[in-house]
Amino acid sequence: MADKSLDLGPRPSRYTRAMPDTPSRVARVVRGLTHDHHIRVATLDASPLWDGVRRSHPHLDGDACACLTELLSATALIQSRGHSAERLQLLLKGSGHAKAVVADSWPDGTIRGVLDVSGKHGSPWILAPGILQVMRSNPDGKPYIGNSELVEGGVAAQVEAYLLLSEQVQASLTLWCDASTGEAGGLMVEPMPHCPPERLARLVQAIEGLDVVRNWERTTDFLLDWVNQGKGIEELSASDLHYRCRCNRRSLLGTLQGFPKAQQRDLFAELDTLEIRCDYCSMVYSVSREELLGEDPV
Repeated sequence: MADKSLDLGPRPSRYTRAMPDTPSRVARVVRGLTHDHHIRVATLDASPLWDGVRRSHPHLDGDACACLTELLSATALIQSRGHSAERLQLLLKGSGHAKAVVADSWPDGTIRGVLDVSGKHGSPWILAPGILQVMRSNPDGKPYIGNSELVEGGVAAQVEAYLLLSEQVQASLTLWCDASTGEAGGLMVEPMPHCPPERLARLVQAIEGLDVVRNWERTTDFLLDWVNQGKGIEELSASDLHYRCRCNRRSLLGTLQGFPKAQQRDLFAELDTLEIRCDYCSMVYSVSREELLGEDPV
């Protein structure tokens, strides 16, 4: 019986299936409101997401894992703004070392992603020209898609520009991921419309001051107190995230069965078994001619 691999994207060099989802701690998004009710804040401990990325994409180096983790973090923080009942996808396509980066977050707390590396070594991971596409799918499955042109800067700069231009939301997003240790996280702050100029100025100083704070010190409690300028922040919500793929044999077969019959037969023109690899987790599924077409091997 002949085998052939149907390439659906970048593949690992050593592994043929996803590593188990066993992070040392759970990624968590916490949202709060400062005691003066002038600033909304959301924080994320994203180190477990880094762990999920490196386990599911062992072909990616540390810098690539960091880039993907930052987009996952941005997606989770945007979703925490009140769209938790929606599926949220961010697709970033640029001219840098990252050809395309995708983050996919679901209402049940599962999140996954994939990064396609270009051949442009030495260039920034995120580089214009390109687009950031944001797709929201409500519970009825109806999508809303928004696009923005890439600007100068990394993932955080792209998301800030999208929120301002497409959703008229003024927000500051800070993302970090150490490519060697995997210490990762995010902070999103949104001044309320009535925020006084002097309070806004102190907020800017606080955000700029994070540069001197080491990544491992940026815990949820620390960040909330840092933005609040003292203890006493009002916690609005908290939700856990798990890096986990949603692929399975049933959904894969459903997708293939949606192809025209002629196209299905073309897949088996020179083989009796397909090996299809999931881009998100590297899991490999074997699909036989008989399983898809109900025909015995020729």
